[in-house]
Amino acid sequence: MLSLRSLAGRTALLGVLGRAAMAQQCLSFGMDFQNGGSYFQNSLSDDPFTFVSQFDHCQDDVATNILVDPNGDEYVCTDTPLQPDDTDQMSECPLAKNELWSGDWSVIILSNNGNGDPIAYERDFHLDVGPQATTTVSSNLNNRLSLC
Repeated sequence: MLSLRSLAGRTALLGVLGRAAMAQQCLSFGMDFQNGGSYFQNSLSDDPFTFVSQFDHCQDDVATNILVDPNGDEYVCTDTPLQPDDTDQMSECPLAKNELWSGDWSVIILSNNGNGDPIAYERDFHLDVGPQATTTVSSNLNNRLSLC
């Protein structure tokens, strides 16, 4: 027969485990630069390098975003809010696209996540950087219509 003490202890333990199972992990998703991807950047553009993330199940807080170049140098980009869920959040970095070069880059996303568990995500991707070439093809067909 179970004693009241062990039954109460088991009930309390189940309550704690139940709450932990219901708590959801704060997740980050890359919307434009995804882990393992390869992407082109126009070396003729002086626009800043940006990337977009979405977050799910996070607390009301912000993420610190860091761009890491192929040499391991880090660039602190603008913070992004962790809420609302499933909303594009853009971070702007202090490098223009014409300052980038081809190689393996990373984005690191860090946050205390409010009162939740802290997060640290890394997305590694390859950039091919060069001038964008645009080709325009047009056709000039001389069609004759004959009416009878």
